[in-house]
Amino acid sequence: MKTYLFEALRKNDDSTIHIFRSTNTPTRSHPATFNPHQHDFIELVYVVAGSALQVVNEERYEVQRGDLIFINYGSTHAFMPHEPFTYVNICFKPETLAKSVITPENAFAVLQLTAFDEIRRESDESMISFTGDERDEIERTVLAMEREYTERGASWRTMLESYMNILIVRLLRRVRLEVSDKAAPDIWTELSTYIDDNLGSDLTLPTLAGKCFYNPSYFSRVFKDRFEMSLTEYINRRRIEHALRLLEETTLSGEEIAARAGFSSKSSFYRVFTKHTGCSPSEYRQTKVKK
Repeated sequence: MKTYLFEALRKNDDSTIHIFRSTNTPTRSHPATFNPHQHDFIELVYVVAGSALQVVNEERYEVQRGDLIFINYGSTHAFMPHEPFTYVNICFKPETLAKSVITPENAFAVLQLTAFDEIRRESDESMISFTGDERDEIERTVLAMEREYTERGASWRTMLESYMNILIVRLLRRVRLEVSDKAAPDIWTELSTYIDDNLGSDLTLPTLAGKCFYNPSYFSRVFKDRFEMSLTEYINRRRIEHALRLLEETTLSGEEIAARAGFSSKSSFYRVFTKHTGCSPSEYRQTKVKK
């Protein structure tokens, strides 16, 4: 499966946003085009004409003119057109939005929109359909962005970023409206579960913040407000709790437990473990064995 890289898009210029128009046409010999791929950037896809079956992480749903599809980085996706199908791709990195779009007012809406692909599997949250006047406004914005990117007139980068902000804010308005019509999922509980299930993965602040477009400093602040401790403290506590279970229930060595609990080294594990429990892993295990 092919993986597209943002750096490849930047070969000809240093733009933070790249826009491309594509048209897929089914033929008799190839009635549907299925080319699953991934990329290391965010992609917004606006359907200009036609209809197709969209596949994102094995979830399938129909798309047509007026649909705006959000595809997070790392997602596997593809189109299978039913007829001549034209769409505009808007490709960018999360930090493009973090500079100006993410605010305390809309931060939760952004988290609802992006969340984590590992957490959010419901495909309908990846697409918003626009109709009537609202569709016309969205389409004018997308086509204006495409024109600025293609013609590259004076201050085209500034114009492109301004249109991008308008597009995202319109998208977030719809997300907030749809969330208000139903019980909002507890994203922070899901985040906690994600951390528990991925203790051995990269759980650094930049990585977690980047997954949901948050500026790292803002993500750190709202996380601490929610959990009353820093992200590092929270993750270390979860890792130590997992290590305690392994010490009690297995005969794994300290080095093996350190790796399974997500610590970078045995020495790091011992240092954090002693700080949290007041004893070494071996002392803890001996105490439990005696009991």
